[in-house]
Amino acid sequence: MRALASVIQRTPTQEVDVALTSAGSTALMRVVGISKTFGGTRALDDVSIDFHGGEVHALLGENGAGKSTLMKIIAGVYTADEGELIGSRSGDLDVAMVFQELSVVPELSVRENMEMGGYDGRSIFLRHGALEAGIRSALDEAGLGGLDLDMPVESLPLAQRQLLEIARGVYADAKVLILDEPTATLSDNEIERVHAVVRNLVAKGHGIVYITHRLGEVFTLADRITIMRSGRVVASDVTTEFEMNQVVTMMLGHEHTAAAAQPIEGLPPLAERRLITVSNLTAPHQFTDVSFAVQPGEVLTVFGQIGSGADQVIRALAGLTHPSSGEVRIDGKPVRLGSRPASQADGIAYVSADRTIEGVFLDYSVAGNISSGALGRVSIRTFLSGRREKQLAEKYASMVAFDPTRVGVPVGSLSGGNQQKIAIARALATSPKVLVLNEPTRGVDVGARAEIYKVIRALAHQNVAVIVYSSDIVELRELGDRVITMFRGGIVADRPTSTVDDAQLLSEILHGATS
Repeated sequence: MRALASVIQRTPTQEVDVALTSAGSTALMRVVGISKTFGGTRALDDVSIDFHGGEVHALLGENGAGKSTLMKIIAGVYTADEGELIGSRSGDLDVAMVFQELSVVPELSVRENMEMGGYDGRSIFLRHGALEAGIRSALDEAGLGGLDLDMPVESLPLAQRQLLEIARGVYADAKVLILDEPTATLSDNEIERVHAVVRNLVAKGHGIVYITHRLGEVFTLADRITIMRSGRVVASDVTTEFEMNQVVTMMLGHEHTAAAAQPIEGLPPLAERRLITVSNLTAPHQFTDVSFAVQPGEVLTVFGQIGSGADQVIRALAGLTHPSSGEVRIDGKPVRLGSRPASQADGIAYVSADRTIEGVFLDYSVAGNISSGALGRVSIRTFLSGRREKQLAEKYASMVAFDPTRVGVPVGSLSGGNQQKIAIARALATSPKVLVLNEPTRGVDVGARAEIYKVIRALAHQNVAVIVYSSDIVELRELGDRVITMFRGGIVADRPTSTVDDAQLLSEILHGATS
């Protein structure tokens, strides 16, 4: 998306905090006293931040802290109730925003999506030849230089679609580029590619606003950090003034201690109590001869880079791809592969990494989303019961730590983290025997992550088997009883998470090597 930031309603009595301006550096863009209310909810309360050219400015906070609302005001999507936005050219500042939820048009080609991103509205005609050099340059900067411009975007993997979003921001040549969770779905190599693009833009004088829940990359990449909580700025300073634990505490408002997964006591050996067995599963060019078993009350994590086949195994279990050979059984009964409705009927619930395409209905209410996979539980004969739907939604909303009094609001109005909670609640409402999750905490803050982990672990007491694909090694530690590593379509190793160190896990997914 490309937008022109403009001066919002001015508040003459608002004083600008001089501490926000770095010595010897002129702010490229200043947010002064911004406030915004939705209904009775105060989303932003007197927010003031300076963004400088030649800097990566990390904007941190839990889901619902106000980050996305502030960025949408800067990008011109929302209008502030109070305050002003001051650009270096008196309100004629170009701002490009790369949203967390992809905005590329899948049915259009790479070329057409790029042209849309760079269109300035001054002509009704687009000259393809004249634009191609700029498009190829931007794609190259985003690590997509070899991409066929006429390829439909829907044929690209999710990771390449994210890189295409960033390429559109580069192509827009904006002075301020806002990146909302740009690395949430990317492999380590692709993350470094994004970081290289960001560093290059900063070297050219651009200001980068970087929103992420991956705190490790903040301390690697960011020059400055601003932390928000409950619609307010609680801290803003150069990165060297912060420590990791301090940032987490400021985000949450209290201390947080990461914990290793707590296994359920008293489970019999795996060989005696298998709930789901996967045998010799193969899909050409994706994965080969994949076999494993999971018992009730166990959380199995599958770890691998994008392209390793790990995420495709998860999708195959959910019925979204059709393996050429192999079988899956639950309680000894075969699962019908290649059909999402069939696999759900056979007891497999699925939570997608791409919640807006495969996870939730943005225009539907929370209640409508949660009940959508379990209509038989909320219907009387052939009629939907609003009372039953509300009761079901409140029950499962509470299970994922979402306020049950808000089940009537549209899911599209929620933060990304809360949308993910609703996607998980929707899966749980189907009363599955096996819950399969693809990057379950993508774009979710540290506090919401802990809540989701508790929900997933609690399923062990209900005899549900859980299978999770994640590219986050910290998540594997906090969530999984066992970990399977994959490399180039095959399983490298399968063992208890507590018996292997991080270096070995990374070696296996990067090189296929075991000790």
